[in-house]
Amino acid sequence: MSSFVKVKCVSPEIIIGNLSHNRECIVGEIRKADSEGVDVLLLPELCLCGYTLRDMLGSRTIVEGCEREINKILEETRDTSVLAYVGAPIRTGSGLYNCMLAISGGQIISVIPKSSYAKKSPFGEARVFDVTSREKYDLFILGGKKVSFGTKQIIKIKKIKNAKVGCVMGESRENIEDLIKLGATVILNPSAENMLYNSKDSREFTAKSISYNHNCTVVMCNAGECESTTDAIFSANNIIAQNGKILKSVAPFESKTGDLVAEIDVNSAEKGEIPVRAEVDKYAPYPFIEKDIEKRKEQCKTILTMQARALARRLTASYSKSMVIGISGGLDSTLAIMAMVECADYLGWDRKSIIAITMPCFGTTERTKGNAISLCELLGVDLREINIFEATRVHLKDIGQDENERNTTYENAQARERTQILMDVANKVGGLVVGTGDLSESALGWCTYNGDHMSMYAINCDIPKTLVRHMVNYCASVSSPEISAILLDILDTPVSPELLPAKANGEIEQKTEDLVGPYDLHDFFIYNFVGRGLMPSELFARAKIAFKGAYTEEIIDKWLRVFIKKFVTQQFKRSCTPDGVKVCPVSLSPRGDFNMPSDMSYQALLDELDSKTTGRFAVNF
Repeated sequence: MSSFVKVKCVSPEIIIGNLSHNRECIVGEIRKADSEGVDVLLLPELCLCGYTLRDMLGSRTIVEGCEREINKILEETRDTSVLAYVGAPIRTGSGLYNCMLAISGGQIISVIPKSSYAKKSPFGEARVFDVTSREKYDLFILGGKKVSFGTKQIIKIKKIKNAKVGCVMGESRENIEDLIKLGATVILNPSAENMLYNSKDSREFTAKSISYNHNCTVVMCNAGECESTTDAIFSANNIIAQNGKILKSVAPFESKTGDLVAEIDVNSAEKGEIPVRAEVDKYAPYPFIEKDIEKRKEQCKTILTMQARALARRLTASYSKSMVIGISGGLDSTLAIMAMVECADYLGWDRKSIIAITMPCFGTTERTKGNAISLCELLGVDLREINIFEATRVHLKDIGQDENERNTTYENAQARERTQILMDVANKVGGLVVGTGDLSESALGWCTYNGDHMSMYAINCDIPKTLVRHMVNYCASVSSPEISAILLDILDTPVSPELLPAKANGEIEQKTEDLVGPYDLHDFFIYNFVGRGLMPSELFARAKIAFKGAYTEEIIDKWLRVFIKKFVTQQFKRSCTPDGVKVCPVSLSPRGDFNMPSDMSYQALLDELDSKTTGRFAVNF
């Protein structure tokens, strides 16, 4: 009797919510796998309807539609023998469950429900699905079909010695251990995990550690790009590992469907090295940025690809014909247009489909304007100039604002005029306005409400300013000498919204970091406050160590208090931000990653900082 089992995982190109299309994809994959002699086929979580349907997963239209399509899948695969695992919502008399259906020969062999949900899942599964701790019991579903339902289920493949298959959704180590105790030699792990820039390393570590610790094979199948929507992007990063070694894997975006096939000796005892997870440096001054130069290059490359693919998904889903951006010669709009060019090239679009508009006004300098124009010309995009001097002057006059009064109204009028132009041009050409604001600006509220705060897709929204700098530097390293020279000069230009007139010598008058503080401090605060949940006193104590020699305690204290006040009071802007791709472990998306009331007081945070301080700056930590 053979000890080799042929396994395959694939992320079919489904359409979110299109049940009949998805059923055809699933049937096609089952029949194809059967013809290839595959023993076990694994598909992603909720692949019949689409994982990212969010609250629509609980609608009767979707649930009852899935029931009809499951019956059709069974009818259309009766002549196959492959054991296929298909993700779908299953309704019982007592609830609705996120399940994997083990199907073979047109019959449901067993149903495995998901038993737990991530605490910070942006997809709201816990609002829709029930959970069960029942290990295994018979249940009637789909109009009377009797099936085995529960988390502790093993399926033996009779023709293969010691081939015992178990399935666990998510990363429930307890469920995996239970299956191993039942004799499982192959653990299937279907998921729909949105990608971050470091997801590949994290998933490979998980696959290696589980397979090493339990002397088993782990097959991980994740959703593909077709599931990408709103703030999340998926990449069909599929993995097969055995005894601590990666046997085969599909890198993120390497393949749309992530097809992966391997013949596995379930009796193999050959072990790989002990998997080790890299320790997090809690005093790292730049926690968003990889320390190692080569890893940092890979990080920047991955994020640029994620930005481009996410934007491509939004463009195709919205049937847009072009992209529109306001180009200023600053860091953020530079990174955005580089990602847009990558997107256009990926889609096979002419770069003239990118409409870059420079809109000079009171504070525009020749240096930034010149860089913006030169960069766009070299990139080959459609460059347009729309001078907003007169339009802004007319608007200020209409509202009774003295042009010589350089206040917030004076500044914001320019930002909103630019946004109006971008939106209207996009409407005219059937395009989509790409926003340029970054994570640091969002955290501090450093944007004009309904001005640069608003777009149709915010491509930089999850990238902090310190990382934006490295991203632009990476783009310079892989560009032509002419483009590289411009990018490096943009990197050397002070960060500024350029809403106040320049100095007499033409230099920038309004420097952002003089007004809101150093971005390296603020990005450190963002990562540790939002991502690690540190208290203000802990932020101060860690910042003292991380930035020793760079900033005094007085400076750290000053800008920490500014951060606390701005972070809390500017939440109302974040509550209505446009969609944008999540690429970092820390995100401020109001759609699940970070939620807080817009009307919260920051006093408790300042009180905590003061209460843990001995003298003025000596915090016990």
